[in-house]
Amino acid sequence: MKLNKFFFGLLMTPAVMMVGCSDYEDTEVASPEADADAIGAYFESSSVSEQLSPGQTSFNVVLNRASFSEAVNVPVKITANDDNFFSLSAEQFVFDAEKQVSSPITVTFNQSTVELQKTYSLGLQVADGVKDHLYGAGYTDAQYSMVVDYEWKSDSLASTMVKDEYAGTFDKEGALAAVEIAKDFEVDEEKPSPDYTKNSLVRISSFFATIGKSKAAGEDHIQFVVDKDHKNPQFLTTDYLANNEISLKVNTTKLATGMTQKFAEEKEYPICMDLVGINVEAATAEAKTDNVTYQVTYELYAFDEKADKKYLLSTEDDTVPVEGNTQYKAKFEVKFVKASAE
Repeated sequence: MKLNKFFFGLLMTPAVMMVGCSDYEDTEVASPEADADAIGAYFESSSVSEQLSPGQTSFNVVLNRASFSEAVNVPVKITANDDNFFSLSAEQFVFDAEKQVSSPITVTFNQSTVELQKTYSLGLQVADGVKDHLYGAGYTDAQYSMVVDYEWKSDSLASTMVKDEYAGTFDKEGALAAVEIAKDFEVDEEKPSPDYTKNSLVRISSFFATIGKSKAAGEDHIQFVVDKDHKNPQFLTTDYLANNEISLKVNTTKLATGMTQKFAEEKEYPICMDLVGINVEAATAEAKTDNVTYQVTYELYAFDEKADKKYLLSTEDDTVPVEGNTQYKAKFEVKFVKASAE
C-alpha cells in the first residue's frame, strides 16, 4: 500500500502543476499616449552661453517641440532680466507645420550700458515650466549668459616675465605670464591673415592671478592697443571703441583683483586696481624690433563699496583704515610674431 501511494503521488503531481500554470495568461500593456494637443515644447539646453563680437547687437534663440504636425505658436515669458537689460523681438515662438524647430526670436540688449567682458543673464520659460508631453525632451526653462568680447589667442605671442613692484619683483626675475592678442580686432577683410599694418590689441588677463599674487581670477586685465610698429600703446577704453563706432563701455577703474585686505576692525575689503598709464620703455622706444618692453602704472587700494572709499593697503592690521591708494609699476616684454607673407 505504501508503495502504491508513493506512485500515485508521483502521478498526481504533474496534473496539479498543470492546473496551477493555467492561472497565468499572456497580456499586452499598451504604452501611454500623449494628449492629442500636446506640443512638447522644449529648449535643447537649460544653460546656453553666447559670446558676441564687439559690434554685434543681438543673438537668436529657438525652441523645439516633440509633436510637429501642425502649425502652432508657443508663448514665452522672461523669468530673469536684471534692469530690463534684454528685449525680445516677439512674445511667442512660431512653428510652421511639419517643422520641429521654431522660427528664431531675436534678443537685443541695451547698447548704452553694455560693458565689454561683463556677463549678462536672461531667463526664459515656456509652458509655465511644466512639460505637457510624455516624451518631451529638453527643458522648459533656459538660462542664457551673454558676454561681448574679442577672441583671444595665447599662442599668437610668446610668454613674458612680468616684473612688478607690488609683487616685489620689479628688479628681480619676475613671474612668467601668458600674453594674448585679439585675433578679431580690426580685422582686414581683404587680408584675413595677420596683418600688422593695422593696430593690434594685446593683453595680460587676470593680472594678479597670472603673476601668482591672487588665487582667484579677477577683472584686472591689462589690455592695450599698439600701432603697426607695436609702439604708442594706449589702454583699451570706451572712447577708443566709440571712435571706431562701437558702443561698448570698457572698465579701467575699480577692477577686481581677486585679492582682499583685512583691517584690525575685522572688516575685509576687496583690493581693486585703477589703470593709470602705459608706455614703451626707453630702451625699445626707438628700436625697430618685434620685441617691445611695456611699462604699466596702476593704483591699488582696498575698496569699501558701501562708503565709496579707497583705503591704503598695509601689511599690518591697521586700527583705522587710512583713506588713499598706492601707485605701483609693472613691466614686461612682448614678443610679437612676424606678419604672414600671404
